[in-house]
Amino acid sequence: MQELLIHCCLLVAEKKESEKSSAIAAELSALDMFSFVDGKSDNGRFTKWIKKLIQRIILKPKSLSRFVSFLKWTLIALLLTSVACFIFNFIKPGIAKWLGLSAGVLLILIISFGVFLLLRFKRIAKSGYGLNSGNTFHSWLKSILNRCHVQQDPARGPINSLAAFGEHFMQVPELKVRPDYRRPDQHPPHMPMMTLITCDIISKIKIEFPRMWDLYWDKEENVHPADFVRASMSIPVFFESFRVDGIRQKSRFEIWSRQVNWQNANKLIPDSSQFIDGGILSNFPISIFYNPGYAVPRMPTFGVRLQDGIIDAANRSNNTLSKYLMSLFSTIRFHFDRDFIIRNRAFNKAVCSIDVRGHSWLNFFMTDEEKQALFRKGAEAAISFLRRFDWEAYKTERAANEEWATEQFENPNNLEAFPFSSVQPGSSGPA
Repeated sequence: MQELLIHCCLLVAEKKESEKSSAIAAELSALDMFSFVDGKSDNGRFTKWIKKLIQRIILKPKSLSRFVSFLKWTLIALLLTSVACFIFNFIKPGIAKWLGLSAGVLLILIISFGVFLLLRFKRIAKSGYGLNSGNTFHSWLKSILNRCHVQQDPARGPINSLAAFGEHFMQVPELKVRPDYRRPDQHPPHMPMMTLITCDIISKIKIEFPRMWDLYWDKEENVHPADFVRASMSIPVFFESFRVDGIRQKSRFEIWSRQVNWQNANKLIPDSSQFIDGGILSNFPISIFYNPGYAVPRMPTFGVRLQDGIIDAANRSNNTLSKYLMSLFSTIRFHFDRDFIIRNRAFNKAVCSIDVRGHSWLNFFMTDEEKQALFRKGAEAAISFLRRFDWEAYKTERAANEEWATEQFENPNNLEAFPFSSVQPGSSGPA
């Protein structure tokens, strides 16, 4: 599902408005996504084995459970052989000798396999705990952006830096909306045009690119917009985390204090960063486009949510350890976005949900038919949503949301009713 990140970046950089969708669709349909599973250049054989394992797990989900089952029965066989060896030692020592030898060989094989994996994963640990470097994806996106020109003018050069990307932002389609004189500046770059979410696990903060670019780079010319997307797609363990080093020579404590309220007592900032997928903390960051200063907006904020089945399903259970851990992870992952939706329920009316059951978010092996089916699902869902979207009902809901928020502020604990409140029914004051 990293195509969404690619789409967001290309949507800004591509050609004329009428050509954007077809150009992006052509790029993605011609893409061999399996090439993104690029492994490690210094770990060839292990990389091939990992790629085959990942492909098998994604295309045949039962293969993972079979592998786990194989490990389980191997350990059970080791335990039973050891117990049988102990028992036969008192009955038939000859058989016990062979059972003990079998148990020893099996144990050596298990330990050898564990040591092999440990040594291989030590290499992974040195470069960001990722099975794949992510360099192929990074280079591919850079090459596409480098082929695009600032405001479609070859004389202005390619979009190969944040400076060029920012200049390209100035080309905004004509928007027919009512003027709002309360807004001091209604044009780029003062209005957010694109935001990519990532997590810096060294500084332990959520990062919004390109708004926070100056935390890690000194000049706009020294950062490529593809770096932001690469940082955002660093799925833990699957891809290496994206790193930026030498930050103390590129940024200052004052910038960190202003951007993220950095409060180091010695006024020091981190010297390196390690970015992972922003979906770990915020998988549906619609809150970025919310302006609390305007209860009723001039334009709606549309969101597209990819969901695997029914939202808020009532029949889930955590009766196994794996389900328990997945539920725990999902609760953390959706907390920030869910909390915002609870406080701003009008956004529910502006969210288009697309059911992507049957499509794995790590499926880098999609056929052309699968790509077309997924594209068709998105197009059909968008058409259906826009046809039934009610702008007036949305504005009414946004206004009601402000009243609800005021009520929550005045009575945050919902303790107006006796016995929780000192005000009893029928009385005009404290009893």
